[in-house]
Amino acid sequence: MLTRFIAWLDEFLADEGSPAIVKAILGILSFAVLLGALLGSAAVKAGALVAALLVLLSGVLVLLADRRATLRRLEVHRQLVSHYTKLASDTGPPEYRILDWDVFCTVEPNGDTRQRLTMRAQVLEDGLWAVRLVHGCGWSQPAKYRRRVTVVTRKLLADDVPGPKMSTTSVWDAEGRFVLIVHFRTAVPRGSLFGVMVECDWPGKCAPLMRDRGPDDFTFRFRTPVVCARYRVALPRGADVYLEPLGFSEGDDGFELIRAVDGSGRPVFGIESTAVPLRENVGMRLELKRRGALP
Repeated sequence: MLTRFIAWLDEFLADEGSPAIVKAILGILSFAVLLGALLGSAAVKAGALVAALLVLLSGVLVLLADRRATLRRLEVHRQLVSHYTKLASDTGPPEYRILDWDVFCTVEPNGDTRQRLTMRAQVLEDGLWAVRLVHGCGWSQPAKYRRRVTVVTRKLLADDVPGPKMSTTSVWDAEGRFVLIVHFRTAVPRGSLFGVMVECDWPGKCAPLMRDRGPDDFTFRFRTPVVCARYRVALPRGADVYLEPLGFSEGDDGFELIRAVDGSGRPVFGIESTAVPLRENVGMRLELKRRGALP
């Protein structure tokens, strides 16, 4: 009987949805209160209340199970979207050429990071429907940090003016990287230019650098041609770092190290390149200097 009831309940949820369960629970509670008021017996009232509470608890458990099942199905769909976009990206020719790639990270003393990516590109193939972006972190973050990562993606209009929000699909891959797939409403034709701006609040992203005071890498890696790429990191005021180039040597043609101060007094460290190699990590390694350390 229990098996048949669970099967019926599952079919009922599939047809009617969770709101129907909530309505049924409210109806049972109302009936229990009415029954207790009519009969007047304390024992009957107590029994009706206990029965109603048991039904309420069962309903809550059903709703939670239904929510978990929905989240699992959603995660499977996200993984599939990420898998097939990666497969298409890895096996086919480059779909677009990046004209300008700019990442600017603002790091707080506790390691929380606000990251803004702006990219402009030109489509090389017929009909570009989506762009796959992968963002990494320098340490294996627990789920409590990942759940708090928020992303807003906007179309980038002329003169770098942010436009309306764009549809996205996001998933965490097996290596702990945040995969973001940006979808276009219509296919972007061959030869057309497009721009995307991604703003990300990432709690604890730079914890190895700020809290553990250890080295932290800031790199990018491309499989599509890149004309110019920039990666800058703004640290809290008064901070200084040891900086090591990764994937190139200081003075190499097409590479420039950035040391500056922004308008709020934060020190900014970064790299800029017009000779970005394909499928190789390029960037910098930073480590905070202790106060009074030699330059």
